[in-house]
Amino acid sequence: MVENGWDWFEAENETLSENGSDHWQACFDSDAGAKVLADLERHFLHSALGPDASTAAIWMREGKRALVLHIKRLAERSAAD
Repeated sequence: MVENGWDWFEAENETLSENGSDHWQACFDSDAGAKVLADLERHFLHSALGPDASTAAIWMREGKRALVLHIKRLAERSAAD
């Protein structure tokens, strides 16, 4: 095998479950991951647009909100497995 300088690096996917869903928990179970989720929640779940928001802004916000909730579900599901 040719050494390319990356020999020290071992892929983490050997420790993942067969379906590969453990990466969500591994990412968001850390202090940094919890801070990222809290930041996303603060920006997109615990805030509101003003009464003059356009329809496009409302749909954009709903898409972001749905993404944050989906990430939370995946992280929680893999933690429960």
